[in-house]
Order: sequence, then C-alpha cells, then structure tokens
Amino acid sequence: MTDNLDLWDRLGRTDPAHTKGFTRGGGFKGTAIKPMWSYKRMTEEFGPCGKGWGVGEPSFQVVPGPEGEVLVFCTASIWYGPEKSLVFGVGGDKAVGKNKYGLQTDDEAFKKAFTDAITNALKLIGVGADVHMGMFDDSKYVNTMREEFSGGDGRARDQRSEQGRRQVENDKRVSAAEMKRGLEAIDQDLLDCATAEDVKKCGAIWASIFDRDGYTKDYRDAARAKFVARREVILNSDQKEEA
Repeated sequence: MTDNLDLWDRLGRTDPAHTKGFTRGGGFKGTAIKPMWSYKRMTEEFGPCGKGWGVGEPSFQVVPGPEGEVLVFCTASIWYGPEKSLVFGVGGDKAVGKNKYGLQTDDEAFKKAFTDAITNALKLIGVGADVHMGMFDDSKYVNTMREEFSGGDGRARDQRSEQGRRQVENDKRVSAAEMKRGLEAIDQDLLDCATAEDVKKCGAIWASIFDRDGYTKDYRDAARAKFVARREVILNSDQKEEA
C-alpha cells in the first residue's frame, strides 16, 4: 500500500542553517526557507533540475496598484518524477512601491515574484513543510532539526574551522536590501509612537530583530538615530504643550 505522505515526510524536514528570519512592517516576524535549499532538496530526491524535475515557462501579470504603485504577479509550474507530475504556484512583488521618499522602483521584482511562485509550488508537495506549518516557532523542534542535520552530534558546529563558523554567521545575516527595508519599516512603526515610552518599547523589539538577523553596525547606527530623533520630537512637543 502506498503511503500518501511518504514524499511529504521526506521533503518536509528543514535544516535550520538554510532558513532566515524576516521582518515586515509593523514588526511582524517569521521564518523563510532559502530558495537554494528547496532546489537542493528537489535535486536530492529527483535528480538534476531539467532531468528529474524542472520549472515550466512562467507567466507574468503587471497590475496597477494604489497611488502609483505597480504590482507584478508570476504563475509558474513545477514538474517532477518519472511521471512528470505537475503543480502550480503564484507569487508576487512590487515593481514600483511607495515609501516616505515617494515612488521607488525595484529591478528585481520580477525575479522575486518568480522565486516566490516556485517556492509556493514546491510547498504543495511538502518542501519545507515544517517551516510553513509554523513548527519553527518551537525552539525545541528547531534544536532537534539542528541536531539531525549536523549528523546527530551537537558538537559538530563547535568543531568547524574558523572559516566555517564565519560562513554560518554570514548565512544568517540578511541582505543589505532587506536591512534597508527594515529601516523603512522602522519609519512606519515610529509614526505610531505617541510617547517616549512607545519609542523605547519599539526600540527593544527592533533590537532583538537586529540581533536575530545580523544587522551590520552601519544599519544599527542608522536605526538608533531614527529612534533618538523621534524621541526628541515627542519630548519637545510635550514641553511646548506644558508651556
């Protein structure tokens, strides 16, 4: 008898070293799987891309958004196995987005929408299922996966060379583009801060995000300046009202 969850179970366990945290406006946090890990898992299971599995020709749709924004959506198909089974995924991004500086273009929007579509298709057959099901919110589960993918020896990471340890830290660090988007999200969060205490609480939340995602000193300093400036504006406003 065929186990319908056999493929799902094999593909659905994720190495924590190939995940990274992400942050959206409002301080929403989550875990994302690095796309190359998903492609590697498919290759391990079915063989090289283009032979054991592959991606169909994507289609794109560009849609006008509010206030001059432009959205791009991608539909992509994934085929896999000797029967060339087929699944589809849809992804999206903003080719033109709006922030406090006005409209900004993103020349990687089509690529990101394409990657998003592939990832959404792959999760239908179980790739990274534990992440998508929220199991990475449980630190005990993450530690179990870390042990499993390090060969069952919790000391394996400590035994790596200095170069290897540095590479692990680099893998955890978000990209410069993501850190820049984090600063833009901070601007939005600070607009909702009405008191100095609000600014302090918001700063504490973002400090933990900086540590988790490996923000560089330059971006940390830029963020700190934003919190200081917002606090001064609030305090000066309070003084004027008292006067």
